[in-house]
Amino acid sequence: MGKFYDAIPQDLAEWIMKQEMFWVATAPLSAEGHVNLSPKGLRGSFHIVNENRVWYQDLTGSGSETVAHLRENGRITILFNGFVGQARICRLFGRGRVYEFGTPDYDELIPVSSRMPGSRAAVVIDVHKVGTSCGWSVPRYDFVGHRRVLVNWCNGLELKEQRFASAPDETKPAVHPGTSGAPNALKAYWAKENTRSIDGLPGFSTAHLAPTVPVSGVSVDTICVKADPERRQESGNAEVEGVASSHLVRRSREEVRLMLAFLLGVVVTATYARTLGAC
Repeated sequence: MGKFYDAIPQDLAEWIMKQEMFWVATAPLSAEGHVNLSPKGLRGSFHIVNENRVWYQDLTGSGSETVAHLRENGRITILFNGFVGQARICRLFGRGRVYEFGTPDYDELIPVSSRMPGSRAAVVIDVHKVGTSCGWSVPRYDFVGHRRVLVNWCNGLELKEQRFASAPDETKPAVHPGTSGAPNALKAYWAKENTRSIDGLPGFSTAHLAPTVPVSGVSVDTICVKADPERRQESGNAEVEGVASSHLVRRSREEVRLMLAFLLGVVVTATYARTLGAC
């Protein structure tokens, strides 16, 4: 049975923070525009500020649909899905805003010490409705680990930016056109791939121009974790308990039906016997 709340309940917040991934859904105002759904991962990227506000680090990607849609209309839904343990789906409905890399708001939320490789924005969502549903049709999956490909690639691009920034002026090449950064490095990628949505809406506008040099203080091993055996065991136990509980409920219902059938039989027999006696 689905339930709705005006804020994130504490038990649901604890469950959310245990999930290894989530999905972000946005759409443009145009009826002809493309609805977007993006999966997000890496441990530690999602944060709950309070019962009505959350935010996440938006990492470098091949597009900027979420950012473009938020700039146009602010609408956003975040979905969490329980793959292990008790089945559950949770949606956070809200309105979001974007703080690009190099802005004061970004720096306040994401200091260098907590910045992930390739982080290009902080997406802050004010949640006005929370919805949960059963998730019984969702298959179970075991979490194996987070992929390192994106983080390692972004680390390489950021290293180019850092070397460029520290190079002597007499040997430093010209900045990449339309950016404040190194040729063929992270900011160049942002300028090329992230300034427009596929519908032509404005995406990132300042990150690639920011004078700040991208430096990440979070190690790959911290965010690209592998499965925790104890955590998987706990989830497995929860699933077993859920199955056992469901089995007990079904068994109880069957016993009630049998008892009712037995009592009905007794009543019918007694009535029949009295009828014969009267004859």
